[in-house]
Amino acid sequence: MKILLYILIPALVVTVVAVASWYRNRQPTSLEAGLDSFRREMKALSPEAAPKIRRRDDAPTVVRPGPPRPPRPPDSEG
Repeated sequence: MKILLYILIPALVVTVVAVASWYRNRQPTSLEAGLDSFRREMKALSPEAAPKIRRRDDAPTVVRPGPPRPPRPPDSEG
């Protein structure tokens, strides 16, 4: 009988935690919750919610410091 308690007690604890987690995270089913969800989706899809796209001309130029370039040899065209 004692061996059964080693299995039964953790199983009951896991069941209670799982039910509490499910109850806390379940989706609301009221009419108002459905309307709020729909309103959030429409707001996300609206043109005002679109991110502003920066053009490449507007991007700041990044100058990366590095070692100086060696001088170029003179051209032998002549």
